[in-house]
This record gives sequence, structure tokens and C-alpha cells, in this order.
Amino acid sequence: MTETGVRSQSIEIRDGAELPSALATGVPEERRGLWNVERDFWAPRTVLVSGDGGVVAAALTAGRPHTAYRKIVDVVARDTRAFRAAVEAAVADAPADRDGSRPAPLVVKFEEHPSLAPLDAEREAELAALGFERAADPVPSVPSTRPEDPARTRSWEKWLGAAPAYTVPYYGQTTDVTCGAVTAMMAFEAEGLARFGADGADNQTHELDFWRRATNLPACEPIGLAVAAAHEIEESGLPLRRPRVILSTEQPVLLEEWADEPFELRLREQLQADSLRQAAALGVEIERRWAEVSEIRDLVASGADVFLLIALEPLIDDSSPHWVLAHDVIGDALIVSDPWVEAEHGESWVDTSALPIPLAGIDLITRWGDPAYRGVVVVPRA
Repeated sequence: MTETGVRSQSIEIRDGAELPSALATGVPEERRGLWNVERDFWAPRTVLVSGDGGVVAAALTAGRPHTAYRKIVDVVARDTRAFRAAVEAAVADAPADRDGSRPAPLVVKFEEHPSLAPLDAEREAELAALGFERAADPVPSVPSTRPEDPARTRSWEKWLGAAPAYTVPYYGQTTDVTCGAVTAMMAFEAEGLARFGADGADNQTHELDFWRRATNLPACEPIGLAVAAAHEIEESGLPLRRPRVILSTEQPVLLEEWADEPFELRLREQLQADSLRQAAALGVEIERRWAEVSEIRDLVASGADVFLLIALEPLIDDSSPHWVLAHDVIGDALIVSDPWVEAEHGESWVDTSALPIPLAGIDLITRWGDPAYRGVVVVPRA
């Protein structure tokens, strides 16, 4: 617990989420629910601002481990001055953990909940005065991205140094298995594919269509994903070069769950062998080696979109393989857009778009299997 002064008010920081009863009175139950979500893995912290009359504002912050961001989930304040003090203190309270699992942030994000706590003009002006800017709206997909959904959120961002120079339209995967397809499509949308519509009506249709072309039931393994990406780039005339794959094993991958089911295993091995034949026919280069994270950083910095096969467990405590898109670099951190939103534990697209992950975190998460292998798909921009 720490305490300091901000504009003659006292600031107290507490671990965990705690909306004081003095402020909770009059706050609708749906909004109080933001403070009751189980998000311990995201290290919630409460910023309390007190004046002569007691507590006048509270801010709740959280963030994924191994990532360099912090999200302000909600600010309950008696007035605009108290709101500003709480936001200022939340920005300042962003220390790195000693064990390195929570690096010092490169960005602080303010999550606005239009259906629960829309910002008025005064509070928007305060955010702007503190250096926050509204992020571009996402593509309608998961609930937090859809304008008509009560779970919709908006993102305000304060980059504490350089901001990303290259961003992509954010789309959240709407199924458990389409992460590889969505990773590719976000990269393609940034280069003019224009399949996703602002009304969201046919977006899932396009998501599932690409997944069907890329999947080897149900996973999108690196070579199959690269083959589907190569077809899309050629057929759509996108300004992207042919994908290439860097995969650190000669064996088929993402087959761990079929180890005790020989017929299912054999089918998927045959599908991956077919993807390998297609890759050769298309001229998709496959390098069988371990890609160091410094090389991945340099590839992204040189102007490539890189699809990363990762383990989700270090990020959200979910033991699943997954795909994310690395599309920019700031210092020694990759800027990643992650299709998966862990809404059950309080995440929205605010957490998963333009997410900075330092190279130490990238090195940790880009390992799957036992023994571990690393797979990336590199798509250079023309």
C-alpha cells in the first residue's frame, strides 16, 4: 500500500478490486459488476482518491501478465476533478513486478463502457488533457466490439513513449477455433482486403470461410495456414509477398490431443502432408529451424506481418495453442493483436488490440508441445 498527494488529495493504492461503499451508493448493479469479475490472474488494483470529505474517487486497473500495458477498467468519481485525479494516479501506478512477469507498461488504456458509464464532454476533455486518444473502433465481431451490444467498450490510449506506427483493424474471433484465420484476416484487412463490414452482418461468414480453407481439423497448423494465406493474397491481389514458414520441427504439429486415437491422428497427419505438398506447389518456403525472438522482432520491424503460434496459458491461464498477429515494434516489444478476448474474466477488445509484449514474454509464449517447438508464418508487405 502506498500513499502520496495529488492536488491536495491523498491517493491510496490497494491490491484487488474494491469499490468503497461510500461511492457504490447510487451506482447501478450492472456497473458494480465490473468490480466483481474474477480477474485475479490480471492483478487487479484499486486506486482510491480521498479529500476532506472522505473517498471521492476509485479506479480499478488490471492487465495480462508478461505484457506491457495496464487497463483502467472503471473510474467512479464524485466530480470531474476527482475523476482526473484517479486517472492520473492510475497512470502513475504502473510499476513492473520484480519477477518480470508484469513489465512496466508502454501504454495505459482507459476502457469506456457506453451502456454503463458513458463519458461526458468534460471527462473526455480531461482524458485528452492527460494525453489519452480515442482508438479506432474495432470491426464488429465479439460482443465488446458490437455497437448494439450492452458489453460494447471503447478504448482510450495513452502511450508513454512512441505509439505504434502500423495498426490493423481489430477483429475478435467468434468461435473457439478460428484464431489462425482471424490472425491472417486482420493482416489482410489492413492491406485492403475489405471483407469485414462495418455492420457486422457477414463478418462471421468470412471468418468461417477462411478457417475452413486453412484448418486441418480443427487446428490451423503453420503450413496449412500459410497455404491458405498464399491463396488469398494471390486471388485478392493484396500488396503482400508470398508467406514463408519457420518451423522448428520436421514432424506434424498440434496433434497432441490425438496421441491416443490412431485413426484420428492418421487423418490429421495426412492433411498436414497434403498442406506440405500444396506449399511446395505454390512456392511457399519452409525453413525447419528455431526462430529466435530477436529475429522475429527484426522481421516485424522490417515491414512483415508475423503470425505467431503461442501458448495462451502464460497470458490468460488457458492451456490452449493459439495464433496472434505481430504487426509493429516499439523498442524491444512486439505490438500484437490477439483475436481471443477472455470476456469471462473481464477482458474486452481493449485488452487484446495493439497489445505490447516484450521479447521476454514473446520468448515464453511462442513455445508449444513437449518437447517445445516454435512456429511462425512471415508475410512481408510489398
